[in-house]
Amino acid sequence: MPAITPTKPPLLNVYARNVELHTFKRGWSHKFLATRLGITPYSLTRIRYGRGRYLDAEVFASMLEVFDCQPNDLLLPQPGIDYTIPE
Repeated sequence: MPAITPTKPPLLNVYARNVELHTFKRGWSHKFLATRLGITPYSLTRIRYGRGRYLDAEVFASMLEVFDCQPNDLLLPQPGIDYTIPE
């Protein structure tokens, strides 16, 4: 039986990679972003590497405000980005 390949990356992978993209575009450090969001650097690491189990609504709302973007900018795949999370 052939392996089934997903047509879309999992939501947490998309979210994690889009957070990386917005952080990189602004030239912000990991610690700077964590401070702006009001979370610990450890929590941000879990988000950025797709290790979280869910999207915290408060952190998500903070990211929208800090990045000045719309929800779809963080939740939908963007063209040209590899959404696989390295192990």
